[in-house]
Amino acid sequence: MADAPRTLTVNKLPHASLTVRAFLLAAFEPLGLEPLAGKTGLDREIREPVLHRPGLALTGFYDHFAWRQMQLFGRSEIAYLRTLAPECRRARWEELLRRDVPCIILCAADKEPIDGELLAMADGAGVPVLATRQKSFAVFRVGSLLLHELTSPRASMHGTLVDVRGVGVLLEGPPGIGKSETALGLVRQGCALVADDVALLSLDAHGVLWGTAPNHLRGFMEIRGLGLLHVPTLFGISAVRPECRMDLIVSLRRCTTEEDVDRVGSDVQTCAVLGVPVPRLLIPVAAGRDFVNVVETAAATFKMRGSGVDAAAVLDEQVVNYYQTVEQKHD
Repeated sequence: MADAPRTLTVNKLPHASLTVRAFLLAAFEPLGLEPLAGKTGLDREIREPVLHRPGLALTGFYDHFAWRQMQLFGRSEIAYLRTLAPECRRARWEELLRRDVPCIILCAADKEPIDGELLAMADGAGVPVLATRQKSFAVFRVGSLLLHELTSPRASMHGTLVDVRGVGVLLEGPPGIGKSETALGLVRQGCALVADDVALLSLDAHGVLWGTAPNHLRGFMEIRGLGLLHVPTLFGISAVRPECRMDLIVSLRRCTTEEDVDRVGSDVQTCAVLGVPVPRLLIPVAAGRDFVNVVETAAATFKMRGSGVDAAAVLDEQVVNYYQTVEQKHD
């Protein structure tokens, strides 16, 4: 089979530095964070994407203090500071702000009045103070997931990503092989387009691969001879998905020999994408083949294998049992 590389090109994307502003935008909806002070410092870099509770630092002990991390204040930290004399409390705030922390997050801000002295000092130091009405344990849990997603490895792959009835299938192959045409047929059968031409991939906090389209290409598909198509306009909003898991890679290749074609399905190849092994099928392109049905069946087979049913293994077991029965009869 020509044009059938054993490995696929996965282009790892560089990460821009994570800023307080980027975290604030990502956390605005799930956590209701809002900036109260230090807005001039929203472009501060978060050098270590971890939420840290200052603990002993509030007593003046700064050995091993994680100053590169965002400082999370719950009701207990705020209550402790209120037990201090005003001069001592001010000194604690000044010492914390001098450590060049990325930002301070105050939790349960509706139940605990905000320290006006802190806000004034944070404005002067250019350290953002963010507030939320949610409790600290919820902020820590959700915020940690957001930080992981914002800093997780990212990559791009050339191909067309389609949600085939709950299975994310990336169609890849050389230009002109029929990836977009196959995807168009799948969309007409009720599947949903996620990305055409290039898919942006990332890992979530559970190590699952997710794919989406670049913002400027979302919902568009290019068909040779027809040009650009806007899929939701032609087929409805349900014909597109903003993202989906990438479960399976289907490689379309021009067929010249039977050498690399798996006729039985017992040899499942995988391709490593961001360190995650993804099953990969090599489908030979030949005149008259219905690739829409082939890809739909490939997705159904993937689901079936996930539930523990493997047609090749069943056939192999039946053949072994048959010959064992024949041998016993001869004996």
